[in-house]
Amino acid sequence: MERVTGAQLDILETLLNAHSQQVQLHGWEIMKMTGRHGPTVYRALDRFLDAGWVEREWETGHPDGRPRRRYYSLSPTGAIEARQVLLRRRPKALRRQHRRAPGGTAFPTREGT
Repeated sequence: MERVTGAQLDILETLLNAHSQQVQLHGWEIMKMTGRHGPTVYRALDRFLDAGWVEREWETGHPDGRPRRRYYSLSPTGAIEARQVLLRRRPKALRRQHRRAPGGTAFPTREGT
């Protein structure tokens, strides 16, 4: 990936942290954790999907009568690439414990979302 913006770095860091916890995130969670707006998050996710860095899947069923959510996670290649990009651009991000999102928010579980 040629150019990576600050917003994309935030999203990659959030996805990498979720990957290390074996958690998938839906778009609203990513927006909340990064403090970024929807169009910014979804444009970045589309870019990462096109590059093969991110995978997505629909939630099964309709819990609590609400619409299904689409969950995002790093692909195996995406996890490697995200680590490399973050190592170059945000080396401290990889030294932190992978328990919290960039804004300090704890990662939710699917049951708690």
